[in-house]
Amino acid sequence: MANKGLKRLAFFVVFLIPVGWYFFLQLFGSNKFALTSVEPISEECGNISTISVLYTGDSTSVGQTNYLDRVVYQTITKDVPFLYGQSLFFDCLQIENELILANKDGIWGVYKLDRGGVDQLLTELDILIIQTSYGEGTSR
Repeated sequence: MANKGLKRLAFFVVFLIPVGWYFFLQLFGSNKFALTSVEPISEECGNISTISVLYTGDSTSVGQTNYLDRVVYQTITKDVPFLYGQSLFFDCLQIENELILANKDGIWGVYKLDRGGVDQLLTELDILIIQTSYGEGTSR
């Protein structure tokens, strides 16, 4: 008898709790992503027509080169321009960081060339691509 109760408990834990949790999240959870523009780009600094990743930096360490390679690879696979050597643009905007996510609407993010900055850039790049293709954000 105890063996039968143990099997029922295992079935409940393994199957019914995750299924219940899934249905709870489907009913009451929301999955919305939307970015807001950090600041507009002034006309004297230039104009960026499509979603682009801009980079400035004179020299990079080995670790930074790996992070930069990740960004370049992801921009190529997503067909997003990667603009290198934009020091005049960065000087005009008075931005210290090395990576910018921008389009015609303005600057969407400013990032450092480290693990956290690159992860955030790539995530926000995906969200911005979805947001511009669907409008004000997506929901499921």
